[in-house]
Amino acid sequence: MPDDITPAPVTQELPIPDYKHLPRISVEGRVGTLDQDGAQMVLRYEREHRDRTSVIQLLVARLQQLRTPDGKTR
Repeated sequence: MPDDITPAPVTQELPIPDYKHLPRISVEGRVGTLDQDGAQMVLRYEREHRDRTSVIQLLVARLQQLRTPDGKTR
């Protein structure tokens, strides 16, 4: 998890193009393609700027999935 002193990324740095303007459903459809670094970056941005609970939960689940050896959530 990123530390609290690292500034949130700007949208141009995010792995999901045009993230700032995407509705929740579009973001949710793209989270499964993110690697660990990308998911952490989007999660940090989401928490700092949009703070949509469903998107944050999905990103946290994606990170958990990426951290398990078999790639499945537990």
